[in-house]
Amino acid sequence: MDIDRSSMIILHPTALPGGHGIGDFGENAYEWIDFLDETGVKIWQVLPFGPTDNVQFSPYSSSSSKLGNFALIDLTYLAEIGIIEKDDLNNSPKNLSKVNFLDVYKFKESILRKSHKNLYKDNINSLHSEINEYEENNPGLENELIFQMATSLYGDDWKKWPKDLINPDRNTLKNFKEENKEEYSYQLFVQFLFTEQLNKLNVYGNKKNVKILGDVPIYTNFHSCDVWMNKSLFDLEENFEMANVAGAAPDVFTAAGQIWGNPLYLWEEHKKENYKWWIDRLNSCLSKYELLRIDHFGGLFQFWAIPNGGLGVEGVWRKGPAKNFLEGIKDDIELERILAEDLFALDLDEMDEAREEFNIPGIKMLNQKIPHNSWDEEAPPSEWAYNCAAYTGTHDSPTTKQWLEETSDGQRKHFKEFVDGNLINKFDSDVWNAISVTWETPCQLAGTLVQDLLELGKEARFNIPGQQLGNWNWRLDSLEPLSEIKDKLLQLNKDTKRI
Repeated sequence: MDIDRSSMIILHPTALPGGHGIGDFGENAYEWIDFLDETGVKIWQVLPFGPTDNVQFSPYSSSSSKLGNFALIDLTYLAEIGIIEKDDLNNSPKNLSKVNFLDVYKFKESILRKSHKNLYKDNINSLHSEINEYEENNPGLENELIFQMATSLYGDDWKKWPKDLINPDRNTLKNFKEENKEEYSYQLFVQFLFTEQLNKLNVYGNKKNVKILGDVPIYTNFHSCDVWMNKSLFDLEENFEMANVAGAAPDVFTAAGQIWGNPLYLWEEHKKENYKWWIDRLNSCLSKYELLRIDHFGGLFQFWAIPNGGLGVEGVWRKGPAKNFLEGIKDDIELERILAEDLFALDLDEMDEAREEFNIPGIKMLNQKIPHNSWDEEAPPSEWAYNCAAYTGTHDSPTTKQWLEETSDGQRKHFKEFVDGNLINKFDSDVWNAISVTWETPCQLAGTLVQDLLELGKEARFNIPGQQLGNWNWRLDSLEPLSEIKDKLLQLNKDTKRI
């Protein structure tokens, strides 16, 4: 990865305070970047920015890896440019410690639709021309917008749409767009706002020497433009039902395995087109972020295929394209901007060799790598490789406080042994000692959660894998408590040479 030795903090924008019932690209996002700059943190890690479904609201369950989630749009901007009145925002959902996604989505969509109508009613020409220019400069946008438009009109299962839209030709798409001009215009307006606000945030981050590390799931949703327009690249039957679905094999954490429900790739078909679909997808993501994490990177080497409708334990291992994938995309993708989430991957040797060859960092997670029984089981953090990102935990993990409270006596014992015998920058707090252990590793990157900086417990956990509802809704009440640890984090970055 083409960056200096650095540190990073995980905070999805929805978890920022302020906004209208949810964190967004507004004022607090800029204040967060200021905090990172003032503490010497160079990387802000986020989760995927795509539109979510209306049930789980998971950033990893999206109808598009190219479009943005309208809920991240800062609505105050619309009042500032006069498309809506400030009073229109008075009845927004309350800013609570948990996001009420249904209320937030309903309110934000109502304001965006009103803004869109007012835009054309008031004929704000400068914005019209900017939107038109945005559409002209993004020729791959049209099908994505048509898909969102059809979803809005006909629901979130494209197999149940009108027959001519299930497997449309070019004329069908053209006519459908023409027949629904206003809805298409609205979808374009939303994506224009999202992109403009994200671009401004990126520019501000660059001025402050803070880069955004984005995320792309290895799999896409069945209900997505990706599948709808590229059916031959996915493991589908003649009636377009999924033959097999993605998931995780049984392990010590989930004895029944996990069923994710995503369609699987027909990798031979991707190879035939020289991974064109993947190149387009990854470059679209890289246009949004300075750096990009590929979630479940190990699935490129080996993946768990579950018969559609079957149990998690009924899956089988299949081989992915492995190194051939990286060979196929290397001339079109800036691999020096890629981070591989390679946790729980089985085919370690082949994957690690490929990562090293292409200089793609993998991940080491402290709460997994402290042994339960003996240090013979794991390499200590002081011996981790440079070409890695070391974390206390990720958005899928317990917070460090929760981990230390709930883990085995053996893991707590070995953690204390390492701290007492190896840690240079020690703190009175076990949570901050865990952060310090991670920062002191030889790894190129060191990261933690904002929850760990504030020493929060299980009440602040962001996601529990396998739990269908109740995730992703935690958020900060205020950025003010961060001021109390600002000097401590800055000093740790200096002492560990991550500035």
